[in-house]
Amino acid sequence: MDINSKDIDIGLLRRRKKRRRQLVKFFAVMLLAGVVITLYAKRDSWIPKLEGIGGKFQSVKSNQGELAEGNFPLSISGGIDYQTAELNGHLAIMSDAYLYIYTDNGDLYEERQHAYSNAMLQTAGKKALVYESGGNRFRVENRSSVLYSKKLEDNIIFARISEDGRAAVITDSDTYLCRIIVYDESGKEIYSRDCVERVIDLAFSEDSKGCVLATVDAVEGNICSKIVSVSFDSKKDNWSSDQIDTMCLRLYQTDDDIFVLGDTKCAYYDNKGKLKTEYAYPAKLADWDYSGGKTAMLFENETKRHSYVTTIDSEKKEPNVMEFNDNSAKCIRIIDEHICVLGKDGIMQYNFSGGGDKKISSEGSYEKMISIDDYIFLLGYDRIDRIDYKG
Repeated sequence: MDINSKDIDIGLLRRRKKRRRQLVKFFAVMLLAGVVITLYAKRDSWIPKLEGIGGKFQSVKSNQGELAEGNFPLSISGGIDYQTAELNGHLAIMSDAYLYIYTDNGDLYEERQHAYSNAMLQTAGKKALVYESGGNRFRVENRSSVLYSKKLEDNIIFARISEDGRAAVITDSDTYLCRIIVYDESGKEIYSRDCVERVIDLAFSEDSKGCVLATVDAVEGNICSKIVSVSFDSKKDNWSSDQIDTMCLRLYQTDDDIFVLGDTKCAYYDNKGKLKTEYAYPAKLADWDYSGGKTAMLFENETKRHSYVTTIDSEKKEPNVMEFNDNSAKCIRIIDEHICVLGKDGIMQYNFSGGGDKKISSEGSYEKMISIDDYIFLLGYDRIDRIDYKG
């Protein structure tokens, strides 16, 4: 026997070798998982680049169909759901993970991740409110930065923001049907209210010192709504309106009027809660727009395959009604005192009181539109385009 040889534990060597192989496999799997997670988190930045390998197509069109300057269309990767709004003259686009802010020329101005599930976007003036519907987080921001963010104890039902940046958040409550919390522009709580009635919408007054609430209840088997006026410096209500037999979808307020848009009718109230006029719908409400006391509504009669456009001015009691022999209209907007209707054949413009029809675009492959300054932005499934609007 060689005196220099040493006893070797073969079993121990095999176990060590097996353990090294397991560690190598473990770190390889972790590295691969990290790469996959990183690629998924950054998908909104690299997927559009892959889509653009075949070359960039620009189709910014004016009313006459001529090419204009800009970086349109904007590509929406994967056909994901997105929301749009105007933010201080810029186009805000919110996806499931990011808030993008573009100039009206299509240049990316800002990109911020929100990481909210079921995120919702509201804008007013220079401020944007991003909140987690069904969650407990929200934040207020402008086009350059996030001003403040909060995490609440209860889940958020919906939220609204005023022109000067005050935010009203309506949440669940353990002891009441819901709770309202109002914050000033710095994020300080200035008003709260525990509600024994279900609040379905809220609209700030023009000075943001108070608001009106729309509550909903069942009366003799019918859904009815009521308007309540409150001031943020008082715990007492200013007034409550009589009930109206419709479910409020949206509430608007000016210095002179309050407009209630319901599912079966709409109504104007004065600033003391007295009913001024109401209008029962002729067909199913498909879309609407409101601006400075004026309302435009788009209706669809599926049986007759007709569309109706009704315009109402708070100063005039009689509505104006226009009827179309097709039901392809999808979206209606009030732009520069005119009515613009988007359908399968493009965009038609009308005077607010009816007549004066004029075709301003032949682009009909879009679902919605919004206007910012001298442009109309066309919103499609996987792209956003722009046309010049000369009124």
